Amino acid sequence: MKGALLGFILVVAVALSATATLAAGDHHVKATLEPVGGSDVTGFVQLVALPHGGTLISVHARGLTPGVTYASFYYEAADCTGEHDLLGTFTANAAGVGNTHGKADEDLDEIGSVSVRTPDYFTMLFACATVQ
Repeated sequence: MKGALLGFILVVAVALSATATLAAGDHHVKATLEPVGGSDVTGFVQLVALPHGGTLISVHARGLTPGVTYASFYYEAADCTGEHDLLGTFTANAAGVGNTHGKADEDLDEIGSVSVRTPDYFTMLFACATVQ
C-alpha cells in the first residue's frame, strides 16, 4: 500500500513539474468527474501531454464504496463511450476514495473523456470526465 501511494505521489509530482515547465495551452487539462446514472461518484482527472508523445493521466475519485475495485478507462469520444483503453484498476479506501494513474500512448488532443467504471467495463459507468 505504501508503494502504491508513493508511486501515485511521484506521478503527481512529475505531472505538476511537467506542467510548470510547459508553455501555456493544451499541455495540461484538469477535468471534473461527473456522476452518471444516479451514482455519487465525483472527483477529477488530470492529463498532462508528454514532450515525446503520449499523455500522463491521473484519476482521483471519491464517493466510492469502500473495499470495492473500480477501473478507469480513456476514450476518444467525449462521453465515455465507444473505443476505450484501460488506464488502471484501483480499490476504494475506507473513506471511499480511489486513485489510479498511467500513461496513454495517445496524445492529449486525442483523448475525449475518462471514466470510472466496473473493472469488467460493461456492468456500470459511475462517473465520466469530459476532456475536450
